[in-house]
Amino acid sequence: MKNSVLTAVVVAGAAVALAGCASQDAQSQPDAPGTVTSTVIVHDDGAPPPPVEPVADGPCPYLASELVEQVNGQRLGDVRVGDDEPHPSCFFSRPDGGDQLTVRVFVGEPQTAKALVDEQAPVDASQLAEVDGGWSGGRISGDDGSVFAVYKEEAAVVVWTNQQQSFPAQTIAETVIADLAL
Repeated sequence: MKNSVLTAVVVAGAAVALAGCASQDAQSQPDAPGTVTSTVIVHDDGAPPPPVEPVADGPCPYLASELVEQVNGQRLGDVRVGDDEPHPSCFFSRPDGGDQLTVRVFVGEPQTAKALVDEQAPVDASQLAEVDGGWSGGRISGDDGSVFAVYKEEAAVVVWTNQQQSFPAQTIAETVIADLAL
């Protein structure tokens, strides 16, 4: 009797362990061709989230194109959006198709929000950037444009503009923070 109970316990334990492995293996297998899935993986390892690419035509759901034209001082071409959530990144182009302004709003883990800002405006290469309400980060300018990136708790707002001064990027960041009530 003792052997059969012990065998049952060992078999049950092995079945549970194998089920867990099978579950992990199934999750790591690529999807079948033609299958569309969406997975959100949250890591709090302090690494910035991966870059976002435009996947659909706009408009930007939280930033008016007219404001971008006014603040950035250029006419707009296409507006595209990313598939990040809860607020998709917005990509504004010039009429000739060149990049004009990009806005990324990240909401997730605090360390990841900070890492995103540090990646876009590294502390050792940027000037301090702040927005009322406890937002902090950096601003950096160069020949190819400027970045204004700030975070607060679990949220980050990063704005890149093709303008060499960071004032347009700052104005857009402040507008996005206020309009989304972040």
